[in-house]
Amino acid sequence: MSTAIHNERRRLEATLGSPRADFIAKFLAVRSLHELLRDTPGAADADTVAVLAATLADPGVAAERQGLFLFREAAAGLRVLFTVATADRCLADSAMASLHQVLRHATGAAQRATAETLAGLPLALSPPCFAPPVAGPHPSRGWSELVDAAGSGPCRELSFVGRSLVGRLASGELLVVKLARPGDRPAELAREPAWLAHLAAADLTLPPGFALPSPLGRDHRFAFRLRDLPLAPPADLALHPQRFAVAFVAPADYYRYPNEPENGLAGDRLVTLLAGNARLLGELAGQGILHEAVIPLFHNRVQRERRVDGGVYNWVLAGRLDRWLDSCRHPNFGISGLRDFEHLVPLTPRTDLYRELGAHFLSLLLVAASVFRNRAPGLRGTAANGAPVDARHLFDAPLLARIIEAVYRHYHQGFAGVPAPAALPFDLARLCARMIDEMGVDRHMEEVLRIADQQAMDDAAFADFLRSRGFPARQVARCVRGRAEILLATGPHLGGFNQAISLPELVAAVGGMAAMCVLGRYRAEQGAAASLREQARR
Repeated sequence: MSTAIHNERRRLEATLGSPRADFIAKFLAVRSLHELLRDTPGAADADTVAVLAATLADPGVAAERQGLFLFREAAAGLRVLFTVATADRCLADSAMASLHQVLRHATGAAQRATAETLAGLPLALSPPCFAPPVAGPHPSRGWSELVDAAGSGPCRELSFVGRSLVGRLASGELLVVKLARPGDRPAELAREPAWLAHLAAADLTLPPGFALPSPLGRDHRFAFRLRDLPLAPPADLALHPQRFAVAFVAPADYYRYPNEPENGLAGDRLVTLLAGNARLLGELAGQGILHEAVIPLFHNRVQRERRVDGGVYNWVLAGRLDRWLDSCRHPNFGISGLRDFEHLVPLTPRTDLYRELGAHFLSLLLVAASVFRNRAPGLRGTAANGAPVDARHLFDAPLLARIIEAVYRHYHQGFAGVPAPAALPFDLARLCARMIDEMGVDRHMEEVLRIADQQAMDDAAFADFLRSRGFPARQVARCVRGRAEILLATGPHLGGFNQAISLPELVAAVGGMAAMCVLGRYRAEQGAAASLREQARR
């Protein structure tokens, strides 16, 4: 390293450490230091790591409106020290440990910048060779033919679960016939059994007690026209006029969910079940397969029709989370594993992996909290005296902590293929306390039906909307569409209408977990590559 480079590095470090340097001076210094390290990684020493770590903990920077951008440069400077070839492994490990400490102890912009920086590490993930279902023509199949194909007749206890006709086979398994709704395309409906066929042939580790449904099809053709329905559908269920459908045989527990109190799940069994689903989601993501709807997550359901993003929740932005408890009602995972495989998508170059992994963690932790709230489902909303319902006594803090840690560690193992570090990337006790305080008290119940949203409906849809939100018939009759904004009690939500999330600690923890999974996978890949290089030299 030349004297000039050494002196320049020391000058930049001195500026960052100076209490007299203003924000602009520090920003320019940290950006220049990042560029210097990127071009000359051997220029760093222990002082460099210490200065960058101290910068990420600088309260003066945190107080600045644009502090996030300075923190990003500091975190990126530390990342250079273990991603660019260097002979000093101790320095690289020190830089990595410093970033991990920021995830664990920092808040706000410093924590976010560090998580996003780690989540941007390059990974050798590749999408699977998924074979889409063969297109039509679609054969006609009768109910008895499907029962025979399931191989375990007769089929009894018929019922509709949503749009699916379900019957119990003699084996105890379920025959599930998922029917198309008006406007559904058979090719889209057939994606679920096509994914099931793909996963059956994949190298996938199913946790004990988990099982994948088995699709019924021939020559990779899965969609068909159902000739007869042995049970009349509910009056409010609209089906495709040609009765397009797909079918599969599912485990007996396919429609049993971990947060249903009637299932009596608690203690070790509950931890194991949620951890197993986390492991499976992580392993699929590690194979380039993402489940895009573990639970439905929205920033604002009421504005779905006129928002460009459809109201879908982007947890990175830390906005209000709409109707969190309702979102957990029927998660797409249960006692026997994952559900609704039509929501599986292969990884693409445009995939925001950080956001997708974080959405998995957020979904799993929301469902974990709903387990406790569902112990008294009627205890919800606003009390007679106008105070928010307080259901914090329903929570078991030690059990919640066990679930959170198990979900993180099993997902990390599934995604990265290696165990997570011993230290968690968040304060577990603090997170549990804040989750119980915010998710156990229904402080945010209101949403606003804006005039623009009312005008997007016709009168019938407007009346149906109000009735679905609990408005009595007399009140619905008095409401005039488009005249004024309407206040709706639809919560609990996490945050006030069009405001920030009331539980930022959850967003920070989710970001830290996702970032550490990416880091774990990166280190595993780098270790495997180094091992191969060593073998080649021999």
